[in-house]
Amino acid sequence: MKATVRLGILGLLVLICAAFPAQAQELGPGFTKVKDGIYVYAAKEGNSTCSVVVTEDGPVIIDTCQRPPDTHRLMAGVKKLTDKPVRFVIDTEIHNDHTFGHWVFSPPAMVINAEGAGAAMKKQFDPKRVEKLAAESPEMAEAIKGYKMIVPQIEYRNQMTINLGERTFELIYLKNVHSEADTAVWLPKERVLFAASAANVKSIINLRPFVRIPDVLASYKLMKSLNPEIVVPGHGAVSTTKIFDEYEGFYNLLMKRVGEMVAQGKSPDEIKKELKMPEYADWADQNNLPQNITVAYESLKK
Repeated sequence: MKATVRLGILGLLVLICAAFPAQAQELGPGFTKVKDGIYVYAAKEGNSTCSVVVTEDGPVIIDTCQRPPDTHRLMAGVKKLTDKPVRFVIDTEIHNDHTFGHWVFSPPAMVINAEGAGAAMKKQFDPKRVEKLAAESPEMAEAIKGYKMIVPQIEYRNQMTINLGERTFELIYLKNVHSEADTAVWLPKERVLFAASAANVKSIINLRPFVRIPDVLASYKLMKSLNPEIVVPGHGAVSTTKIFDEYEGFYNLLMKRVGEMVAQGKSPDEIKKELKMPEYADWADQNNLPQNITVAYESLKK
């Protein structure tokens, strides 16, 4: 009888453990639980976010972290959540701080991003980066062992839907918002949106020369129309659609001020010297303001 009772208790414990998914603190520092089976990892404030979405058919990774030690910590967290292999890695952009860690997951995972991502990654690849990183510290040298550049094996055009287990992932191309191939990842059942680096959290984004502010504003309108409950930015803490409202305010004011100075006959260099945005003085990365002014100026020429 005692043996029977003991086995019953053990069985009950197994059921209880299965009923309550792992909490973020169980995965280690830096993890935030967004919803059941959805976790975001960021080593420190300002670092790119990288995430795991667990499904019945295996986990999906969204971006592969800023630095190799963080990529391995993300993988360690994944292994605490499931013993199934990673099925897909979805990139929200092409830059190293989001894509460098692919080799930790692929193979077996298939990497996905929008059309043109692979070519853009190869173009911006620095072959000396591995050597430079390895020289930083013994921890980094160990973390980067086995590195191999992995570009997306799957590139989609405009939109792509992945049905995996109980979850649906909708991939949406965002044109001219940050990198050469930006993808918003929408989980409609869970109402969780991974918003790439179109909007971060109170920081002036490093806009590349090809970015156009009307396209950026259009991306906010599109993403808000999905009515997400939770928004995961490319950098910064998990948020809501309020980050889109904040950036809309910033870019609309920037465009207005640049437009007024253009009407006064001022040159781009004069505008960069004179234009101030005191309303956003508390935002990080103020050094990116001149480039934002240049992009605003070019956007107005259209």
